Amino acid sequence: MDRLAILANAEKMQGNQKFQKDHSGNPKGKIKGTRNKATLAAEELLTGQLETICQRLIQEALLGNMQAIKMILDRILPIKRDLSVKIEIPALKTTADALESMSVITQAVMKGDISPSEGEALSRIVDIYVKAIEVHDHEKWLNLLEKKNKP
Repeated sequence: MDRLAILANAEKMQGNQKFQKDHSGNPKGKIKGTRNKATLAAEELLTGQLETICQRLIQEALLGNMQAIKMILDRILPIKRDLSVKIEIPALKTTADALESMSVITQAVMKGDISPSEGEALSRIVDIYVKAIEVHDHEKWLNLLEKKNKP
C-alpha cells in the first residue's frame, strides 16, 4: 500500500474528528512549572538524604574514583562556553574603525592574547558590522538617486 492510500484510509477512519486548524485540543495546556511524576517521586525519595549523597560523592572523588570526579566536574563545574574576550578595539562607527579593529584583532591573535577561534569570532562580528554599513550607505545612495530623478 502506498503512502497516499494509507493517508486516505486514515482519513476515512477518523471521519470528522480532526482538530480545527490553529485550535488546540487542549487550549489550557500543561501549566508552567508542573513537574512530572518521576521527578516528584525522585525528589520525595531523596528528601533529607541529598547532603549525605553529595558528601559521599565528594569522598569517592577524593579517593580517586574517576566517575565521581567526572560527575562533580560535569554537574557542579560545567564547561564554560563563550568566555568573554578582553581586548580593546575602537568603537565601530565607520569602515575605517572596522579596519583598525581588524588590525587589533589580528595582532592580538599573533601575540597569543586571544585564540585564533576567538579572533575569528570577533572578525565575523566586525565583518557583519561592515556589511550593515554598506547596506545602509547603499540605501542612502539609492534614495538620493531617486530624489534627483523625480520630476
